[in-house]
Amino acid sequence: MLLRCLSSARAFFSVVSAETCIQCSKGKIITFSRPTRSLCTTNVQCPTVGEIIEQWSDRFKNEGIPEPVESIEHIVAHVIGTRKILDVVNARSKRLTSDQRDTLDLLCECRLSRMPVQYIIGEWDFQDITLKLVPPVFIPRPETEMLVHYALKALRSSENKKQEILEVGCGSGAISLAIAHADKTVNCIAIDSNPDACELTKENRDRLNLKDRVAVVHAALKDDGSIEISNALSETKDLDFNSKIFDVIVSNPPYVPTKQIPTLTPEIKIYEDLTALDGGDDGLKVIKPLLKYAATALKPGGRLLLEVDTSHPEYIRFFTKKYSVLKLQYAHTYKDFCNNDRFVEIVKLS
Repeated sequence: MLLRCLSSARAFFSVVSAETCIQCSKGKIITFSRPTRSLCTTNVQCPTVGEIIEQWSDRFKNEGIPEPVESIEHIVAHVIGTRKILDVVNARSKRLTSDQRDTLDLLCECRLSRMPVQYIIGEWDFQDITLKLVPPVFIPRPETEMLVHYALKALRSSENKKQEILEVGCGSGAISLAIAHADKTVNCIAIDSNPDACELTKENRDRLNLKDRVAVVHAALKDDGSIEISNALSETKDLDFNSKIFDVIVSNPPYVPTKQIPTLTPEIKIYEDLTALDGGDDGLKVIKPLLKYAATALKPGGRLLLEVDTSHPEYIRFFTKKYSVLKLQYAHTYKDFCNNDRFVEIVKLS
């Protein structure tokens, strides 16, 4: 009974801490009901950066926090005002101020509550850009940079001087903004069904000075392969997605089969928008209508580039052969960093 009570209490405080950290990451002032143990007092010097990293990485490891050293290094970098881990290494003998230590303790409590580091520090590098990140908008993963690479490769292989891209499910705007930042000839339209994602994409776009080449539209891909605009948040209200055509359509859609969602880490399950991950029973809930939409929205020779589950390339190849009337041709499957089939390229036939 005692163990059950302790387990219930720990679960309760984890939820409370998670809610507190979410509020904190959105810029609201928070005070913890249980004080953190600070090693700084008016009579005792704060530990050095090196000592802080050692102490917190040990605690993170003991608490089962993934990547304990990397977690504290990124938090320390944020607190001392740098994005470079090398600066943290070079500052190991320096001491934080008491205010910096208080801030660090607060952020480390959030990490103990399994908040992702990206949300804790509020930004993350992706490709050659830095994105603001807030929960629950989906955090772009490193492998998705490869999807950007293949999209840019497709764009540069075209003879068209001015090309238009559509991103379906933009999240923080990572893919569209990275493409527009790398290729000055490209115009992008980024859509998402989540209004919070649209607002975050706009904010990141404006910070990168890409407003003139990246439009953000609050819209949803429907099961029949059409796109429906919500006029409330859209910047191009007269746009008709069901008649417009694009050179490239790119998407990192929800592709995790529903049965796998419970197996995801607490960082994902507690803090991220699961609708950006859950692809339905087979993980193809969004990919199937996206294939239908691409058949009508791609220019001849245009390309659809997708990030998918490892089981999906075979189905997509089968789909394009079975429904040849759509004039979509499977072109290639690309590997991710772990040598898994992760990205699919499809070409629109003439």
